[in-house]
Amino acid sequence: MHISLRQLRAFIAAVETGGFTRAAHRLHLSQSAVSMVIRQLESEVGLPLFNREGKRVTPTEMGLQLVPIAKRMLEDLDRIAISAADVRQLQRGSLRFSAPSLLACTLIPPALAAFSSRHPRVAVQIVDTALDDIPAAVSRGLVEFGIGPDRPCDPGVERSFFRKVAIQFVCSSGHWAARKRSIRWSETRDDPWICYPSTFEQDIREALWRHGRSQRMEDATVVEHLPTALALVGQGLGVTTAPDYAKALRHDLKLRFIPLVEPVIERAFYVYQRNGHPLSPAARAFLEELV
Repeated sequence: MHISLRQLRAFIAAVETGGFTRAAHRLHLSQSAVSMVIRQLESEVGLPLFNREGKRVTPTEMGLQLVPIAKRMLEDLDRIAISAADVRQLQRGSLRFSAPSLLACTLIPPALAAFSSRHPRVAVQIVDTALDDIPAAVSRGLVEFGIGPDRPCDPGVERSFFRKVAIQFVCSSGHWAARKRSIRWSETRDDPWICYPSTFEQDIREALWRHGRSQRMEDATVVEHLPTALALVGQGLGVTTAPDYAKALRHDLKLRFIPLVEPVIERAFYVYQRNGHPLSPAARAFLEELV
C-alpha cells in the first residue's frame, strides 16, 4: 500500500468541507485533481471512502474509520516538519564532538560561549580525550565529529583540514627570554627542560640535538601531561614547548609563549567525521565559529 501525504490532505479536506470543489479551493487545486487523488486513495484502501450525493460527499463507514488515523498521521508529519525546521534554524538539536583535553579547555570555550549565546537551545556534549582516541570516538558514533592531529583511522572515517598548529617555546614570566618576540632553538639548548608525551616530541628532540643541546633529554624533568609541565614552568623549574593554542593558560600560570624559529615546527589538525554522514547544522555552525 502506497498512501501519499497529498492523498491524506485531500481526504481530510473533503471530509471537513463536505465536497470536492470546496476541498479543491482549500488546497488550491482543481476539482478534477482532488477527485483523482481521492480515487487513488480509494484504490489503495480497496474500499470507497465517500458517498457521492450530487456535489455533496459524506464519508462512508470506512471513511469515518480513516479520519482519526489520517489526522494523526498528518499531525505527526507536521511535527516532523516543524522539528526539522527547528534543527535547521538551530532552535534545537545537539552538538557532540571530541577534542584533545588541552584544546577543549583553551581554544574551545570562547567559541562555544559565542555559539551557545546564539543558539541556547542546542544541547552540547564534549568528549575531551587523548589525541589517539579521537578517530575511534568518531568511528564508534560516540560523537558526530572530532578535532585533532594526524592519527590513523579506519576506512569509515574521513578527515578535512582544520588549522595549522605551531609549537612554541614556553618559559616563566621571569625567564631571561620572556621579553623576546621569537627565539631560535639554538638559544634554548642550555635551559633545563620539562618533557611530556607529545605529537611534537620527536621533532622537538631532533631540533634540540641539532642545535647543540648540552643536557641529555633523559636527564630532563618528565611528566605525563602538558598542564603539569606548564605549571612547573610557571614556577621557574624549567622550560618546555606547547602548541600555540595552550597560550590561553599563560596568565593564570604566569607563562610566556614565544614563537620558535629556525626551524618553525607545525602540525596540521583535522576535523574527523564518518564517511557518508554530513555534518549537522549545529556542527557546521560551531566549526565556523571556531575558525
